Amino acid sequence: MKFVLVALAIVAAPLALAYAQPAGDGGPMARLHAIDLNHDGAITRAEARTARETAFRALDTNNDGFVTDAEKAARREDAAKKRPDRGGGGDTDGDGKISRAEFVNAPYRMFDRLDGNNNDVIDASELAAARTMMLQRKQGTP
Repeated sequence: MKFVLVALAIVAAPLALAYAQPAGDGGPMARLHAIDLNHDGAITRAEARTARETAFRALDTNNDGFVTDAEKAARREDAAKKRPDRGGGGDTDGDGKISRAEFVNAPYRMFDRLDGNNNDVIDASELAAARTMMLQRKQGTP
């Protein structure tokens, strides 16, 4: 499951709340805004799924429909250089590789966390709340 978080952080996601940065500099808020494909200020679950599809294609470097241990290791090495606090996982059937279905259908924990009213849309106010939370974490305030 951690592998899914790595992928999201690398491609779109991320969605990682550890380091708050302004939207224009490639930080988490920029990645959140990038998921908003129609630029309406909200992120739908469908847009989050599209981001996962994109992430999977980026991770599946040999385009065989699976993310193998070798592909995970290569991505982990890249991610470790950027974020040493992230790990791997996501192979729910234990076959040593992550299928597109395993990747895309993994729980949307961060999306669900940010979607405070559970309407399958992260709206502008929820994005603002996420930004506030990121800034507080960066500043070390509760």
